[in-house]
Amino acid sequence: MNNKICPQLTGQRGKSALIITVLIFSLSGCATFNPGLIRYNQDKGLYEYGEGGILLRNSDNELISESNYESFMQELEMNDNEYQNSKIIENANSIKAIDHKIASLYSESVNAINNGEYEEAREKTDKLLSLYPDALFFSDCSFLDAAAFQNSENTLAAKEKYQEFLIYSAGKYSERFRGHRNSDTNDSLWIQQRNYAKDFIAGEPVKANDKFLKPLTPKHYYSSFHPGYGINPEDYAENTKDIIMFVFGMDMADKIAFGVQYYRQLNKFLDINPRYLTSGAINEAGLALPIKLFKSEDNSFALKISPFLSYSRIKELSIDGTTLETDDNMFDFGLKASAGYYFAPKISLGASYIYHRYNESDKFPIKNQNVEIWYFNEYDISLYYDLFKGFSLKSGIKAGDFVAGIYWSGWEISYNFNQNGFVFRTDMF
Repeated sequence: MNNKICPQLTGQRGKSALIITVLIFSLSGCATFNPGLIRYNQDKGLYEYGEGGILLRNSDNELISESNYESFMQELEMNDNEYQNSKIIENANSIKAIDHKIASLYSESVNAINNGEYEEAREKTDKLLSLYPDALFFSDCSFLDAAAFQNSENTLAAKEKYQEFLIYSAGKYSERFRGHRNSDTNDSLWIQQRNYAKDFIAGEPVKANDKFLKPLTPKHYYSSFHPGYGINPEDYAENTKDIIMFVFGMDMADKIAFGVQYYRQLNKFLDINPRYLTSGAINEAGLALPIKLFKSEDNSFALKISPFLSYSRIKELSIDGTTLETDDNMFDFGLKASAGYYFAPKISLGASYIYHRYNESDKFPIKNQNVEIWYFNEYDISLYYDLFKGFSLKSGIKAGDFVAGIYWSGWEISYNFNQNGFVFRTDMF
């Protein structure tokens, strides 16, 4: 009777992973400032800190302009240059159900203004701010209110709201309007809005841009590499197109393997995902080409296929405690299809199926040994609940077994209740 091992069940149902990520410095809580890094941005008419251009605020959460710069510097000096303000950078890492609601209210307010329903527009922004008060600081809600007052010929109220916009707003779109982080590139529209507001307050002729009041599509947040999806730009620094992930786990011989995998977004539809793992006993190189077939405008549904191949140089195998020496090469290839559907904010259904050339019906024989190895063709149908950017709780059926655990930007740690064991998997494709 032939011995057999399965690379995904003999100590490694997939591969466990240690992801080394780049920690992005953010200003929160209390930080010691270097006043020499504060500079004036002429286009914005505001003071910023550091190369990242972080807009500063005083203790009253007002943006720092020429009018309050001296008092702000006195504040800093009195506090020994220790700066504490939670309104500098928006807290958008946690995923909340209200994110979709406030984006919807924003869009409805814009639509109401465009339809001449000015009182309704202000009711929408009031509701938005009641759900998310920080929208005052990280969106142009005050500008919407001002436009509604202006169009209803209430000039005094319009000037007050435009002034509020100038004092507090640090950008046009909140990061909690998921999928719209980069909608106002380089703050160009927001800067135009600031200039418009200043001119209106000063009583000068003004000319509005039709993009000031452009409705947005409320979108669902999705985790990077969630079934059906690729990289979510919101999960990483702006303009991120590639990711390096260092991994370790157990190889087919139950030895510790170390490696690296790389993921790059080539264009709107095609990505590339090479990887390499070695334990000394087994060296494996692989390549996948994720093809994004479809993603709905609101991110609620996505479909992806990923042809892949892998080459393994096998020197040793451990079967039932016995080490077998060999010198063989296995070339495997196949296809993975996956889809994701968000039927509610934060809650989605993900499904995938992976087919291997060498599977339970067509095994790979190791030369000079009475051994066959293969991969399982496997399906996975699971529910996902998003907690933070890139981090979800997961529960569902994997190859007929019930599993539950966590999912983090392409890798999974879950418990298989039927097999009474853990599932460790890193699949960026």
